[in-house]
Amino acid sequence: MKTIRLYHPHTHEGVAYAPPPEGLELTVNDADAALLDAWGLTTPPPTLAETSTPSTTDTGTPLPPRHDRRARVALPAGTEPATASEETA
Repeated sequence: MKTIRLYHPHTHEGVAYAPPPEGLELTVNDADAALLDAWGLTTPPPTLAETSTPSTTDTGTPLPPRHDRRARVALPAGTEPATASEETA
């Protein structure tokens, strides 16, 4: 038997677990411990500081704000985007 810390919601042996952010200790057999670890359920979720993007580059230069999250698509040279009247025609 092995004691693990479960960090993500999971149903184990018919019991549904919804662990708090600090995790929940469970005693399971070695095979179950290996499986839960392989599924990533024993790995704590990233904290807010780990998931935020830095506001400066590695050289210390500030990054410009990113407001437009749409994909940018390159058009072949010499093509013009269609106007509203051409799209409806």
